[in-house]
Amino acid sequence: MKLVGKYSVASALRWCLGFINVFVMIAACFMAFATFLSLFVPDLATGFLDGLNSAREDPSRKLELVERLTMLGAFLACGFTWWVINRLRAILLSVNRGDAFERANVKRLQAIGFGLLGIQLTAILLAVVAPLSIDQASSDYDFGLGSWLGILVVFILAEVFRQGAAMRDEQLTTV
Repeated sequence: MKLVGKYSVASALRWCLGFINVFVMIAACFMAFATFLSLFVPDLATGFLDGLNSAREDPSRKLELVERLTMLGAFLACGFTWWVINRLRAILLSVNRGDAFERANVKRLQAIGFGLLGIQLTAILLAVVAPLSIDQASSDYDFGLGSWLGILVVFILAEVFRQGAAMRDEQLTTV
């Protein structure tokens, strides 16, 4: 099986990412709707969070700030994941076409880096507020050095792709 081109590993990976992206998009839309709706109908959000906590639904209970932040964090996590997967799919498409060092991939890699950074910051937010919103002890954020180094690698790769694109453009203009 070939790595790039039609019917390749890159094509299969792009298809799998597209399949996963459908479910991430559904989750992001649901969390956006739930977060937006909680602004106007807080009882719905308290009922949802009480269900997660296996507690009895209390209609007189008010939606607290940590609960709102948990819903916002869930939406942001889904949104950043969707963002990263879409950029990865676009890069795989350009690789399949044989044009990996195009200028657009530099911007896509930078966007992936910022998306991964957003995911990590959202993970910190959720590690603090999510346990509080369902009446559990606060969990510790597990600082994964690999995740943070991965973000750094993506930004370095973006710079490598920028230089590769410049060299490719220079080669195409040389007669």
